[in-house]
Amino acid sequence: MTYLTLRRPMRNPFSFHNEMGRILGDLFASHEGGTDTEETSWRPTVDISETENGYEIRAELPGVSEADVNVSVTDNVLTVKGEKRQEAETEGKNHRRVERRYGSFQRRFSLPTEVETGDIKAEFNGGVLTLSIPKPEAVKPTEIPITTAS
Repeated sequence: MTYLTLRRPMRNPFSFHNEMGRILGDLFASHEGGTDTEETSWRPTVDISETENGYEIRAELPGVSEADVNVSVTDNVLTVKGEKRQEAETEGKNHRRVERRYGSFQRRFSLPTEVETGDIKAEFNGGVLTLSIPKPEAVKPTEIPITTAS
């Protein structure tokens, strides 16, 4: 019995990074070669989606002020970093359990080389950072008309 294996080309340039991160415990999340636990106290969760015209990264940053978030691109690596500050008021409280995480954070994402970094938009609303990354014209799908042979 012969089996046919269908292989699809990579449709999302972020998917390889994300899949390898899941497989290898996010080994590639830090571009400095260290582990994220050495650099940060916590990591915000993100969703990455693709549309016909671009990509969108949504990072959950509850309790983080917009002023404490920085987004930058260097050598086609998009970096989101900042700090979640711990509440200063602790007088009269005897904490029995503290599960919320505080401190600095950093997430990095490799971008396709064709992306115009000046066109990336960042919006912060309700503790969610949304990054809109337009696809360059070169990678947008083009429809090719089919003609009948005579």
